[in-house]
Amino acid sequence: MIQSSATNSDSLAFNALLINAMPGNHLVLLPNAPTFTIAAISDEYLAELNLPREIMVGYGVFEVFFSDAVNDAVAGQLMQSLTQLLQTKQAHFMPDQQHRWPNAKTGLPEWRTWRPVNKPVIGPDKEVIYIIHTIEDVTNALQLVEITEANRYLQTIINLLKEPLQVLQPVFEDGEIVDFRFKLTNQAYASYANATPEQLQGKRVGDVFPSYFETASFINSVKTYQTGQPLTFEIHYDKDGLDLYNLMSTSRLDDEVVIHFTDFTRLRQLQLQLESKIDELKRSNDHLQQFAYASSHDLQEPLRKIQQFGDLLRSSYAEELGAGLSYLERMQSAAGRMSVLIKDLLTFSRIGTNQAASQWVALGTLVEEALTDLELVVAETGAVIQVAPLPTVLGDRLQLSLLFGNLLSNALKFRHENRRPVITVKARQIKSSALPAGLRTGREVAAYHLIEVCDNGIGFDEKYTDRIFQVFQRLHGHSAYAGTGIGLAICEKVVTSHGGAITAHSQVGQGATFQVYLPA
Repeated sequence: MIQSSATNSDSLAFNALLINAMPGNHLVLLPNAPTFTIAAISDEYLAELNLPREIMVGYGVFEVFFSDAVNDAVAGQLMQSLTQLLQTKQAHFMPDQQHRWPNAKTGLPEWRTWRPVNKPVIGPDKEVIYIIHTIEDVTNALQLVEITEANRYLQTIINLLKEPLQVLQPVFEDGEIVDFRFKLTNQAYASYANATPEQLQGKRVGDVFPSYFETASFINSVKTYQTGQPLTFEIHYDKDGLDLYNLMSTSRLDDEVVIHFTDFTRLRQLQLQLESKIDELKRSNDHLQQFAYASSHDLQEPLRKIQQFGDLLRSSYAEELGAGLSYLERMQSAAGRMSVLIKDLLTFSRIGTNQAASQWVALGTLVEEALTDLELVVAETGAVIQVAPLPTVLGDRLQLSLLFGNLLSNALKFRHENRRPVITVKARQIKSSALPAGLRTGREVAAYHLIEVCDNGIGFDEKYTDRIFQVFQRLHGHSAYAGTGIGLAICEKVVTSHGGAITAHSQVGQGATFQVYLPA
């Protein structure tokens, strides 16, 4: 089954690579309030902070930036903004912030104005899967009008700004604003019109972009001029041959309106591409599930016929078959194994590789139920089962039942012929830093439950550890041990779908220990 991207590590790693390369100051936060774990950070922002990525990614945003309680007011604003975003699933714009920040050239601290905004990334289930926290340094934009009066090289300076900017003068007719006229623009804005700032200066905006009257670009500029209130808003401008996503900020200065744009067109396009891929993967998942179910149903029918006619032949013509009866029995045995194999494949295909946890599940209860199902084998073998207290985890009850049912069944199946089976199930909690080297979990959390299923059976050579969790991989023949070779593959898929990992340790003839790591 294809993996969902809601909490999937491969998808998250792909998203992190995109964000790292994105121009601007961006943090990607997980919506795990109140921690809001940092999942990714753009290279440009990292350079601004002059900090290594490893001390930020995987930690809560408040732990990284506000642990010293120096900026409690800003921390409160950020928590309020993130909480409101989760409630409304809409972008939220925070008040401008002023910080003393080292000058890139001199290294001396100077006051800079930052404009933070939090934007949600909505998944296919209409829930927030990431929060993009963007900080735009708008110091230069806010000081632009002062520079205009003081510096004759203003145009050269503002052309160096990466983000579009314009200064507009209102055009009145009968006392009402009917348009604006370009007083000043930079090259980043002029490129929208395939022009230069000099070519736009003095022209009406409506002559260059005739459809802008229908958008918030014009309406909010008028509001800001009339009320003097600065506005910040998101706009998708899909007119006049353009397809742009901008965060616009308008402010009035004397008789002019200063407009600053944060262009996130590329980021939005990447988001739309990701959303499209998610929808495509979901459709593919649905088709695979339908195919697996239909195939299972269609393949089981001829197998039932083979077994039914085999039973008729054996009951009605056993004497006539003579030595051929053994061939008939082998044929029915093969058909039975095929039937079990098809059922196991269907079970395997139905396990989501990133299924959202749905309920609290007491693992101790699941182990008791699995042992009840296996009580006949336990009685026949005289097995001793020791179960220590087990944790309660958030997950899918049916999947976790398959996990422990398969692990316990395997421990009983691969027993040593010369000794009584002894199986121990125990658990403890470990920190993420204590995970075995090279072990990759499906979800990064601070701590994990380690559940161990130990036996004193025949064991296996550890060089085959990776192989035993693959579909159809068997270390023993059908004649020695029954099974389809899918049980441990199902275990691995269940654990992965819960954001964890599974591994095993063993020595030939000395038993085996299967270790399951589930997020605590």
